[in-house]
Amino acid sequence: MSKLVLKNIALTQDSEDIIYDLSATFQGGINLLIGPTTAGKTTLMRIIAGLVRPTSGTMTMDGLDITKESVQKRSVSFVYQQFINYPSLSVFENIASPLLAQKKRPTKQEVAARVEEMATLLGLTPFLKRKPAELSGGQQQRVAIARALARKADIVLLDEPLANLDYKLREQLRAELQSIFSNESSIVIYSTAEPSEALDFATDTFVMDEGRLIQTGKALEIYQAPKTVAAAIAMADPPINLLTSKVDGKTANFGPESFKLSRPELDGSSAGEITLGIQPGKITLESQGSKSVAFKCQVQLAEVTGSSTFVHVKLESGDEVVIEVEGTENFALDKKLTAYFDPADLYGFNSTTGKAIFAPIGRGK
Repeated sequence: MSKLVLKNIALTQDSEDIIYDLSATFQGGINLLIGPTTAGKTTLMRIIAGLVRPTSGTMTMDGLDITKESVQKRSVSFVYQQFINYPSLSVFENIASPLLAQKKRPTKQEVAARVEEMATLLGLTPFLKRKPAELSGGQQQRVAIARALARKADIVLLDEPLANLDYKLREQLRAELQSIFSNESSIVIYSTAEPSEALDFATDTFVMDEGRLIQTGKALEIYQAPKTVAAAIAMADPPINLLTSKVDGKTANFGPESFKLSRPELDGSSAGEITLGIQPGKITLESQGSKSVAFKCQVQLAEVTGSSTFVHVKLESGDEVVIEVEGTENFALDKKLTAYFDPADLYGFNSTTGKAIFAPIGRGK
């Protein structure tokens, strides 16, 4: 199986550190690179592609050092979030262009067959004779993806490639991409800011934050046991609720409410502040039993998504929390509610360092 190894990669531009001492190993198949917009995902992919040379560190592909190789000598395909197509060429010619640029040029029949295969896969068959300007934005992005996939490169870089597509097509294409690369030896690095995509792919996941690689592992494992609050934020969809709490090893507070919190990771002899985290879907409007902790709150906003409703509420302490309610419900502005959570569903983080202290007991979203 192919292997791309990055060792101590760093990038400094104009005396500013952009990528910090990053080491990672990417295997054949799909690898998820996740983090917010400022995480450095695109910059790292540009380094891998050879478009940017790192200030220090090395990259090896199947044991061969490619750190200083030019982009022309690397077997890399790159798809950006902002699609890039040749405006003067037809869709057919755009998809065929990387095939015709190979040293060993395939026959016309082979080119046509590969273009037809990619066009069918991405729903572009009716548009093969059109120019990119005659297509919608989503269709143009599909052309860019088809062109990148047409030539079987050693490394395929997909930089948030589905961000500009509609929801239905995004879901369909995400499944198709998994199918395409399940039997391929190519190393696919798929960048996203959407935790749902990482959880859907359920593959090797690399979490970045401010130019640093902060956690690696399977997506669900990182979701369930993030090592830092930054990793918890990156993997949470909808965003995780975070509140400062005073703890003494036996009790803690959630806003103005005090409750029992006994976790072996907390030192019962010391008191201090930690950051508590809880997923919106783990807060309910009905008690779940004797272990439930109740708190008072007031509705600030209700967002209906179709399958669920996100209720933004304010606690008496002024803290703001989001509750995910299944189905569609109406909540009047300023309506007073009593909500509940189970302490077993809480995350705990060091308020100073951001490092995880404990994770929810048990599994499940």
